Amino acid sequence: MNQTQSAACATCLGEGEIGTENGPVSCPDCFGEGRHVALAERAEWRMRDIERAHRDDVHGCARDTRWLVFELRRSREALQRILARCQDEDDANALAAEVKFVANQVLELYEPRR
Repeated sequence: MNQTQSAACATCLGEGEIGTENGPVSCPDCFGEGRHVALAERAEWRMRDIERAHRDDVHGCARDTRWLVFELRRSREALQRILARCQDEDDANALAAEVKFVANQVLELYEPRR
């Protein structure tokens, strides 16, 4: 299997759309991209969708939503900084290796080594 095929979204098979009873719609797993989308990218797109949906405060929760999205972005940034610091450590440092593994589980920036 070549790299192009392996990078294609498994849900839509790289088409970016899936068929429904109401016709084709954008694939919910790759957001119409047709390729595997990294978690960081998916999370940011989803946060923007949520912000946009609550911008007009129809639901009465726009302020809380903005705060929650801010906290999520801040937490993800902190994890990225922690992961970067752990990558600077020697591989013999067991604590740094464990922290790096746990942070990467959340961020999914790298494929875990087997």
